[in-house]
Amino acid sequence: MPAVDPILLEIDKLITGSRLQEVAFIAETDINERICKMDTVLKELRPGAYLLGTGSTTVGIIPLTVDEVALGRSATTLEKPIDAIIDYTATDTMYFAPREVSRSHAKVIRRIIGSKLEYVVVDMKSTCGTFVNGMRVDPEGDGVVLLHGDVLSLGPSQMSTYMFYTVETA
Repeated sequence: MPAVDPILLEIDKLITGSRLQEVAFIAETDINERICKMDTVLKELRPGAYLLGTGSTTVGIIPLTVDEVALGRSATTLEKPIDAIIDYTATDTMYFAPREVSRSHAKVIRRIIGSKLEYVVVDMKSTCGTFVNGMRVDPEGDGVVLLHGDVLSLGPSQMSTYMFYTVETA
């Protein structure tokens, strides 16, 4: 085996160690404590629709307060930047190169149908696909209407996932 730059070994060690620490933290924290923390936060959300980042590359709460929210990732140093504006980026570059999230991957469109708001996820012709509840969104189609509790995945591995979550007006 050719000599490996020690800095690369250290980077790999840091990446691997941080992921293992994250899993250990989850495993060591009581499920009731985790659920209680989530419940406390979600009860503070204002009425509306949200994407709850549930994957290792998507953690966070995205309020869907505009007519279109674009999802993707930043360009790596091996890629040319694109002109598309990405509102929320997944950090799908564990080893500095992309795995399955495209730079311009999907968008969630808010539209009014009668007197109700509807949210539709559209695949932006991503490389690895967009999935709702495990079913691939047709990149040539009109998208898939999201319902409370639907799981949106950028790519098939479910590493970059969101849950569509709605809070009704009291």
